[in-house]
Amino acid sequence: MFSPACVMMMMMMIILASLQPNVHGYRSCIESERKGLLELKAYVNNKSEFPYDWPNDMNSDCCRWERVSCDLTSGRVIGLFLTDIDSPPLNLSLLYPFGELQTLNLSNFWCREWFDDIHGYKSLGRLKNLEILDLSGNGFNNSVLPFFNAASSLRTLILRGNLITASFPMNELKNLRNLEVLDLSLNMFIGPLPGLSDLHRLQALDLSNNDFSGSLQKEGLCQLKNLRALDLSQNYFTGPFPQCFDSLIQLEVLDISSNQFNGTLPSFMSNLNALEYLSLSDNVFEGFFSFDSIANLSKLKVFRLSSRSSLFHTDLEIPWQPRFQLSIIELQYCNLGTVPIFLQHQKDLRLINLSNNKLTGELPSWLLEQNPKLGVLLLQNNSFTMLKWPRLLLNHSLKVLDLSTNKFSGQLPNNIGMVLPNLRHLNLSNNGFQGNLPSSSGKMNMLQFLDLSHNYLSGILPRKFLMGCYSLRILKLSHNRFSGVVFSEQANLTSLSFFKADNNRFTAIAAGLSRSNGLLTLDMSSNYLQGVIPSWFGDFSFWYLLVSGKLLNGAIPRTMFNKSTTIALLDLSRNKFLGNLPECFNCKLMFLNDNEFSGVIPNTFLQNVEVLDLRNNNLSGKIPRFVSNVFIKYLLLRGNRLTGDIPKDLCSLSSIKILDLANNKLNGSIPSCLNNVSFGRSLSHETDVFSAIFGLGLDIEVGAYSGSLDLQPEFNPPYNSDLKFIFEFASKSRYDSYNEGSLDYMFGLDLSNNELSGEIPGELGDLHRIRSLNLSHNSLSGLIPKSFTNLTDIESIDLSFNVLHGSISQDLGKLHYMVVFNVSYNNLSGSIPSQGKFSTLDETNYIANPLLCGPAINTSCDDSKSTIGFFEPDSQNEDEDTTVDMEIFYWSLAATYGVTLMTFIVFLCFDSPWRRAWFCLVDAFINLFKCV
Repeated sequence: MFSPACVMMMMMMIILASLQPNVHGYRSCIESERKGLLELKAYVNNKSEFPYDWPNDMNSDCCRWERVSCDLTSGRVIGLFLTDIDSPPLNLSLLYPFGELQTLNLSNFWCREWFDDIHGYKSLGRLKNLEILDLSGNGFNNSVLPFFNAASSLRTLILRGNLITASFPMNELKNLRNLEVLDLSLNMFIGPLPGLSDLHRLQALDLSNNDFSGSLQKEGLCQLKNLRALDLSQNYFTGPFPQCFDSLIQLEVLDISSNQFNGTLPSFMSNLNALEYLSLSDNVFEGFFSFDSIANLSKLKVFRLSSRSSLFHTDLEIPWQPRFQLSIIELQYCNLGTVPIFLQHQKDLRLINLSNNKLTGELPSWLLEQNPKLGVLLLQNNSFTMLKWPRLLLNHSLKVLDLSTNKFSGQLPNNIGMVLPNLRHLNLSNNGFQGNLPSSSGKMNMLQFLDLSHNYLSGILPRKFLMGCYSLRILKLSHNRFSGVVFSEQANLTSLSFFKADNNRFTAIAAGLSRSNGLLTLDMSSNYLQGVIPSWFGDFSFWYLLVSGKLLNGAIPRTMFNKSTTIALLDLSRNKFLGNLPECFNCKLMFLNDNEFSGVIPNTFLQNVEVLDLRNNNLSGKIPRFVSNVFIKYLLLRGNRLTGDIPKDLCSLSSIKILDLANNKLNGSIPSCLNNVSFGRSLSHETDVFSAIFGLGLDIEVGAYSGSLDLQPEFNPPYNSDLKFIFEFASKSRYDSYNEGSLDYMFGLDLSNNELSGEIPGELGDLHRIRSLNLSHNSLSGLIPKSFTNLTDIESIDLSFNVLHGSISQDLGKLHYMVVFNVSYNNLSGSIPSQGKFSTLDETNYIANPLLCGPAINTSCDDSKSTIGFFEPDSQNEDEDTTVDMEIFYWSLAATYGVTLMTFIVFLCFDSPWRRAWFCLVDAFINLFKCV
């Protein structure tokens, strides 16, 4: 499939071809005979004597150079083509001697610095005969625009793929009365389009992939009566599409896709009889669209239509005979219930895309039978239920077939591998297919991509499939019921680069996989694999290796981790691996949790890691130094036997998002410098570590359109790694699972279930973006820091099972996102805040704090403070008053005991029956001890 940009570029090339003069042979101007240009540079810059009799000698030499074209009659240089050459930048003043230059191509030459001084602009300004100028792909900003005001001879101007952020440069272009081709695509132009009447000779205008916005006004594009190609795709244009476009009767290419046009589809299209390419897709059109509006477009080759509005429908067709023969038809998100009838009259289709509709019933195999040149058939995300495979189609051109996300069931056709011999991409995922994979699949020896994931297929992989599909590069079998060994000894998938077979019932990995020596991604997670990892795994240069499960054991082969290996993702979690951790080099994402690893964590293990999950192992010793690692973002060491204090080296890991050290034996105090760790405070500019860095393009060439524009595009399906994994972290009093997308919004610190002591550092209140803080089950003392009121994004605070005292700050009620605030089993006192989220918290958050009061625990607070008033500090001076209250408490207790003792002594001084009874009791005890 080709892009509208390709259409525009080909349109422009047609126009360029009509403008360029005859070109002399190219031989090696810049590379082979650089001496001439170097001497020319010296002449211009140093004013030295030029060694040539200009222009005769110089021209005669240059006409022999490769990247130069000359007029065959006069012998003068009329074209310079410096595109895509690796050369030091030269000053544009070198161009001055080429006074009759008509074509200058500096694309992808990164010559932006040439325009940084006035000499560059003046040099281009001297090219009075310049007609074609290509400055695409050079990183120019707005400073390049002023030059064009003086280039009145230009007929073609290409600024594609730069960094220009201005509005449409009408003032800079208004003098270009002869301009016929203007390409401003792939920039950052903004704002609405002005009137373009000064550019009335324009034949091709490409504004795609910018930030233009606003509605299209009548005095804008509708005045360009000579337009043959117009591309407005990938912008932010709004409003209805102007009806005045019916006057642009020469239009051959019209692309308004991926904007925000709304209303009903315009009816002007029926007047544009020259149209060959029409794309209306990915807008917000509503109402009904009638295919009758394109019925008379006899030259139409490409038609694309879709809408983001659920109110868009196509009308029920009556039989009609179209005047066109399409090469491409795309009707996505059109609420189609049946395949359009007019497609029965199409015999030359190369690409059909009817995906994301409501098509039901039997697969329309007649689309294949009637279009022998069809290269791409996309029917995914519909409701087809019956897969009727077409009869044998000898020499059929189909290369891409996508039937994923439908409602097919039953077994795969037995002749699946014989019908379409040229098939390279087959996607049958997310259906209900059952039974075995037919052995005829081994006949698909040109197949490069096969996705059978999310079905109910079972049995072993056929031997013929493993030997015959030697061109396979991407194979996805996930979420099925395949069993037995993964690859038998006879497997011959030598081209395999990506293999994903997680969530099946495979029991072993046979040596047949070793023949796929180019394998970069292997996912065998959640199977029934037993035994040890084969030693020959070390022969692979894995980018992604996932074999998490339950039954693998033993040590990890040391050959898997050498200094030359870079593993982007390593997941060996939830197995029974033993021994010391491997000294892994250049591992980015590491999931080794829930195993039986022992020993210490080696320092070399941490050099370049970004995600390290070692939860629930038997690791011991101290937390290693992390000073050299500036990349780590997720560090999880929960559930081990780590000892010692929390090293201050962790404070230097400024990029940390989640730090989990819970369930260890760490002691000492919490480092106050942890406020230097960002926990998401300054990560908005960073690239997500889970972004896929692995992609495969199969370069499937599909000659989809061969009309007057002579387009031969390529269709590249979106091949990505499709690797998803779960990341676990305790928050809000529960253990939650996060995927790579939701982790972007999770920042947390968990130090619970250790032996930490001392006060909670007030500096933790500087972690403004943190969402979860768990310090429970330690021996932390002192007060709850008032700085916690600065944790504006906090959702969960757990301080339970410590020895904290004092009151709970009323200002904590201003934390609007808090769901959990657990301070159970402490010595807190005073009233519980009742504002904000505290009004929703129940008594389970305050268990075993007898001196707390408030509605949350159904205990009223005495306003006179006669009973517990001396325990409740003044909110204006909390620290000082709390100290005074405790002193009063101890003095009162001592006074009570003293008064009681004095009263008893005085009582003994008076003769009374009670006194005699007391002494008798004393004598009885003395006699008792004597007898003993």
